[in-house]
Amino acid sequence: MKDPSPPGIRLLGELQLVGCDGRAVALPASRKTRALLGYLIATGQPHRRERLCDLLWDGPDDPRAELRWSLSKIRAVLDDKKGMRLKADRERVGVELGNVVIDIQRVRSLLGDDVSAAPIAALKEAASLFGVGEFLDGLDLPLCYRYQEWCMAEREAVSRLHLAVLTSLVERLQGHPADALAYARALTAADPLSESGHAAVVRLLVREGRNKEALGHYEHASRVLEAELGVRPSAELEEARQTLRPTASASVAAKRPARASGIPPVPRPPPSAFVGREAVRALIDQIVAMRTDRPDVVLVTGEPGIGKSRVLAYIGERLTSAGGRAFAARAYEAEAARPYGVWIDVIREILRESPRDGLPTDLGLLLPEMGTVAEAGDRTRLLDAVLGLLRQVVSMRPAAVILDDLQWADEGSSSLLHYVARHIDTTSGLLIVCAARAGEIEDNSAASRVLRSLARDGRLREIELAAMSEAETAQLIRQVDPSLDAAKIFAESGGNPLFSLELAHAHRRGDAGPGRTVEALIAGQLAPLAEGIRETLVWAAAHGRAFTPDDLARSARLDDTELLTALGELERRGLIRPVGGDAYDFTHDLVRQTAYRALSQPRRKLLHRQIARALDAVIGRDGAFAADIAHHAALAEDDDMAAHACRLAGERALRQFANAEAASFAERGLRHAERLAEGPARLELRIAMLKIRVLGATGPGLRPLPPLADTIAEATSDAEALGLQTAAATGHYLLSVLHQEAGDVQQAGTSTLRAAEAGRAADDTTRARQLANTARCLLELETEIGRSRALIAEASAIAGPISLELCELYWARGLLERWDGNEDHAVSSLGRALDLARRDKDRWREYKCLTWLAMLERERGRYADMHAHCAELETVAARLGDDETPFVKTLRALAGLATEEASADDALASALTRLRAVDDKSYLAYALNSAAHLYRQAGRTSQARLCASEALTVASVMRRHSEIAIARALLAPAGETASAQDIEAASGRDDLSVRARAALLASQARPRDSNGGSHAKPAG
Repeated sequence: MKDPSPPGIRLLGELQLVGCDGRAVALPASRKTRALLGYLIATGQPHRRERLCDLLWDGPDDPRAELRWSLSKIRAVLDDKKGMRLKADRERVGVELGNVVIDIQRVRSLLGDDVSAAPIAALKEAASLFGVGEFLDGLDLPLCYRYQEWCMAEREAVSRLHLAVLTSLVERLQGHPADALAYARALTAADPLSESGHAAVVRLLVREGRNKEALGHYEHASRVLEAELGVRPSAELEEARQTLRPTASASVAAKRPARASGIPPVPRPPPSAFVGREAVRALIDQIVAMRTDRPDVVLVTGEPGIGKSRVLAYIGERLTSAGGRAFAARAYEAEAARPYGVWIDVIREILRESPRDGLPTDLGLLLPEMGTVAEAGDRTRLLDAVLGLLRQVVSMRPAAVILDDLQWADEGSSSLLHYVARHIDTTSGLLIVCAARAGEIEDNSAASRVLRSLARDGRLREIELAAMSEAETAQLIRQVDPSLDAAKIFAESGGNPLFSLELAHAHRRGDAGPGRTVEALIAGQLAPLAEGIRETLVWAAAHGRAFTPDDLARSARLDDTELLTALGELERRGLIRPVGGDAYDFTHDLVRQTAYRALSQPRRKLLHRQIARALDAVIGRDGAFAADIAHHAALAEDDDMAAHACRLAGERALRQFANAEAASFAERGLRHAERLAEGPARLELRIAMLKIRVLGATGPGLRPLPPLADTIAEATSDAEALGLQTAAATGHYLLSVLHQEAGDVQQAGTSTLRAAEAGRAADDTTRARQLANTARCLLELETEIGRSRALIAEASAIAGPISLELCELYWARGLLERWDGNEDHAVSSLGRALDLARRDKDRWREYKCLTWLAMLERERGRYADMHAHCAELETVAARLGDDETPFVKTLRALAGLATEEASADDALASALTRLRAVDDKSYLAYALNSAAHLYRQAGRTSQARLCASEALTVASVMRRHSEIAIARALLAPAGETASAQDIEAASGRDDLSVRARAALLASQARPRDSNGGSHAKPAG
């Protein structure tokens, strides 16, 4: 009996595990899980769990839980029966592979230490293994930048080894020109800029007597070098051309009719009717006709090719036939970081069908083509503008918003989906329909979180698509060719509709061998395409999204006639389809994926470099398209272009309330900047990126800020050394934000004063802004108030003559007015600061100003206005990804206590517990003193003493002199902490606010009650 083969692993091409029985092992649907498995196998060593979490889950609320989930899926794949197993303990994770054969290890063992010395047979075997595809193809994770950098570095190393093997084969097979030619062509396909490879092709074609082909290849190589490098052919390539000479065989070849560029195409029939799935169709008909309890959102899930997009199309068809309208868009993996990407496409589809005037200027944040953006907007107005547009649409007739490939939606699009679903009820006439790949949707934490929330609220109905039955498959195949063996196709495809159709078309072409995958069948369909048509297809695939003829013409520099001819042929073959306006898209992402994966790593870089340059040249460094430029520049490994694009994209994301995307762009930009040459430009870029990272992490949720203090301090010191005063001032400002949020009063004060000094050497606008910002920071820290007054006066003297309105200056004035007890003026100044923050789309300053306004309205007893500001804060927080707003809940609870609501005590206790948990002592001291004041006012002295005592402890740690004085004033009548002499001494301090002084004076005038308390009202 033959011994079973050892199990094998393929890392070249798509990740594949083959068991001892020779069958491929089914891998988890989650791409991140497969990427984790590939990483563990490729590195061949155990890794700390923290390292794996940072690698793949730097973002979810519980990265360790995500890791455990993925490991459970991997454990089910790697078991002892296959000769492999997962080895994991509480600290480390690795894999044991035993005698498993890994292709890349096999390549390295064949080649040894010196490729040029390896036997020809070994080189040929290695070349065949490389020919399967690029390292871990299809497992790119651009948003997991640490993993992506590792993957790209490994892919580059493998690509270099591949090129070395091909080069060696070409050199050592010169005695067999036909064999050498095949490897020379493979070399130029893998590296289109290899002049030695092109020269070898020309020389070998001449030796074979194929002069016409040799000349054609020389001209092709010359065009590529001119277009990509701006250079003429090298001496080596010119020497190869000189070997061209007329020969008898060449003359015969010249008279020979040109060979067909490909086999005659098999025309594809028009899109097939929706067959089978009677239960799904019946449910859809009921939903469209509203004959059942219609959900707000319908989610269609299933594996790739199972028919999700066809179900979405059917829903659109049914609604349209019933007199409604359908607006469809899809998310793209290449645009997973573009804020609101899929919704922008939906809105454009609506406006394309029904152009309308008078659109809200808030939509200018999403639609740069509007040319206008609201001067003062906020997140609520932006989302309401989208909501209002949808309401206008459904006011005329029912409509569906159809979102395909939700697994690739950005966080902003997911949040907007949640907002729309919660604010439009089922009777409005709007139906939201989404589709997502089963397994991969879990990799998108934002989208899966929204779907879980909608499901919990009863707003979501999921339709899980299973494989088609044999009868349904037969019905589908008859639409292609009734003579085909449907039973055989069903047995091979397992009932997957796309696989079944590709098998049917392959049988009609006569090239359907057994055991082929759907990707292999698609590749077989692409293989006979003429060169110009294939070039058009790969350029379209590299764009990674819907594309227009102009997109391709800019990047690929194709002739208009040639381009339109190619697009017509690709559409006729059923590979692409029009999707509205002048845009096209692939009929299925697997077609795009197959076309792209056929490209070598050097070729991919070449295409992405051209696309990035074309976008940058035509569009310029506009934030609206910066995300696209950043994507392509990163894949082209153009760090300079990628870093600048990440900066623009991050700044735009902040203006759009897309803080998670902003932080992601900043992280990626910092990594690109690290690889640039040292100098002022790199340093300014780093500090700008750090600013995005810090501001992107702040918000009403009071989440911990990233540990960037040392990095910012180093960059700031370097900026000072180079005389970059504006950058240095920004660095000190960022340090003050970090220290202030961390409760380090001394460091925050030092940093903010240094920022003011650094800013003095800058231009007037920067100088005034930095002086005002320093004053604001000192006032928030309750330190050096006299200096704050002077700084505000100095900033005002600069800003006044040049009519400069600064958020920071109004903000600082408002805080000083509050300090001095001028509450009406404080509200007015902070209100103007809020308007300016919204005008500048500065979300951090917006929520800070809103917080101060809410506090002021509470102090003035205007609870309705306070609640309105709290509602705005909660809206901003939700968009910034903060599920909780501890201080906002505390303000609401304090208002409830003041108005004697029944549940006020429980609400306050819960809010204070959460405020303690996030460890924000400045807000906690204020909240505890406010609660103590209200409890004492209500005669509840015991609760008052508890709160005031804790406030004193917290305020003392924070060195908040006013809050310390207020706490002492509240405690003094009970004789628990301070004597009357202490209070009298404290009341003479010059660093106490009017609010604190009023509390001290009230405590001195307050008569004691029998419990040691008082009934007089302090200024709380």
